[in-house]
Amino acid sequence: MLGKRKIRKNTFNLLFGYSFSTEKTALDYFNIAYDNFCCEDDEEESVKNNFLSVCENVSSIDEIIEKYLQDWKLNRLSKTTIAILRLSVYEMLYAKLPPAISINEAIELAKQYCEEGAPGYINGVLNKIAKSGLIDG
Repeated sequence: MLGKRKIRKNTFNLLFGYSFSTEKTALDYFNIAYDNFCCEDDEEESVKNNFLSVCENVSSIDEIIEKYLQDWKLNRLSKTTIAILRLSVYEMLYAKLPPAISINEAIELAKQYCEEGAPGYINGVLNKIAKSGLIDG
């Protein structure tokens, strides 16, 4: 059984890959890409639900992120940073994961996959969102 961290990492990988995709729908992309990004099948449904939920809510998630970016536009951030921000906002807002946990996990992903300076930037944006009153907890 995959742990929550592995489910999150697989969801992140799918979100990142989908940002380059030519597939028409998130479900089409998932059906093609899951086996390439994720090697264990016992939590496929959890990864699928998270990925599709982020994709279904991406407009409202991006609107929230844009509001709290300081002197930046979303389209100027790296695709890895965007995927991490989207996943964390989804976790806090829709999956009701406590902000401290989601932010910490986002920082860990950023340390592994992003350029230098990104973990601090991601932390700052997510902390502003967590303290905005939009997120319970």
